Amino acid sequence: MLLSASGTAPLVQAADAGSDAGALCAPDLKVDKEKLAARLLAAYPVSTAYLSVGDHPAPLSSYRELASWLLKKQAADKAGGETCKGDSCNAGHIAEDLQSLLDGKDAQFKPTSGAAAGSFFDAGNQSSLVCVKSDVQLSLPHAASAASMTTASAAGSTAAASATATGAATSAVPASAAQEPSWLDPIRVRGNPDQLSVDRSNKAAYASVDRAHLTLANDDVAQSRTNDIVVYTGYSFDKRPMDGNGSTYEAVPYVGFKQNRVTTYNGGGVSVDTTRTGQIGMLSAFHFAHPGSANTEDLTARPDYLINSTDGSRLLTVNFTYTMVRPGILNDFIRWNNGLAFKPILIGQSRNGMYVDRGNPTVYDQHQDFIRLGAQAGFTLASTNPRLPFDFTTTYTGLKALEGSRSIHYWRSALTYNFNQSVGLSLDYSNGLLPDTGDPERKWGLGVSTKF
Repeated sequence: MLLSASGTAPLVQAADAGSDAGALCAPDLKVDKEKLAARLLAAYPVSTAYLSVGDHPAPLSSYRELASWLLKKQAADKAGGETCKGDSCNAGHIAEDLQSLLDGKDAQFKPTSGAAAGSFFDAGNQSSLVCVKSDVQLSLPHAASAASMTTASAAGSTAAASATATGAATSAVPASAAQEPSWLDPIRVRGNPDQLSVDRSNKAAYASVDRAHLTLANDDVAQSRTNDIVVYTGYSFDKRPMDGNGSTYEAVPYVGFKQNRVTTYNGGGVSVDTTRTGQIGMLSAFHFAHPGSANTEDLTARPDYLINSTDGSRLLTVNFTYTMVRPGILNDFIRWNNGLAFKPILIGQSRNGMYVDRGNPTVYDQHQDFIRLGAQAGFTLASTNPRLPFDFTTTYTGLKALEGSRSIHYWRSALTYNFNQSVGLSLDYSNGLLPDTGDPERKWGLGVSTKF
């Protein structure tokens, strides 16, 4: 970890000191760069999600080092033609206000000639600001328009700093990141209905969601052609606060469609084997935050009605998941310095179903009502090198049948090359009994995948 618990307290104290303008000036009237950086970060906070993006994790050993990292990231983003939004706008305000001080536009400070904001906080940089008097009042012209964060900022939260130090990408997002929300923002497209509550701003959780996919395969040896489609689409209603700690509730109604069709050519004959299901449901997602801690818990409840148009069965289920997020430890990324990030996955699950119609005689006996309890475990390995945009996720789901005769053992893996944040080319493999229905599945495929 870049920053231990014992190293976090001085940072918070520095932020407190930075809020006192007089403390900026040392006895020799030189501006203390550490305290100036703390003051700038307090006025222009950035979320931990922003700090986790880039080839190198943000340094948190001091506010001066963090400010230097932010200024270089902001300059690179600006050179790349990116439009500022929320976090990046705040980083831009830091650069603008600092350069204004270094250009001598505030008569309360005397700058070193030729000082540049981009390198002012660098280690070993000799440029300085000198206070005209010891009780100067720091003026930050853009402070009134600074984007505020919905969760603790890096400048003011011990928990957030600790989470970011491990390479964690939390769900912290700027409240004003989108002043004109698009109608597309609440739409979610996934390959697993339990993950429809994951917001795209939650980088760690979003990286591991199953993707909707379309796979087309042609086997000249087996003389067969296969298409496989899996997609769940939901619409997220506005999150509702449940308390003053940041806990929220969210409702996501959704529809789902799955189809696997295998066409086999045997001489002059053609046989088609198709499995097709449709689903409709409502995902209720509860996010529990704790004051003074980066630890969170997520609980989802999902009633679902599944229609199997192949065997005529109808299944009503109520499903639950429980996810503990421990930054840098569990269900969150641990970032390494070799260009990789590793995320351990452990999610408690319960699947409970009642067949409204057990279907045709060939499947009637195996379609028994059930109560299943267990967990999903696995990991995600993701590249942090933008030139190698790969990620690999593998999970094993084990559910014990407390009622009914079928326990679940299901393994799924997916290796994806990401064209962008939402679209990729995935090679996936699955084997076992499907957690929702208990139907057997064993397949692999290479196709276009998407998450949104």
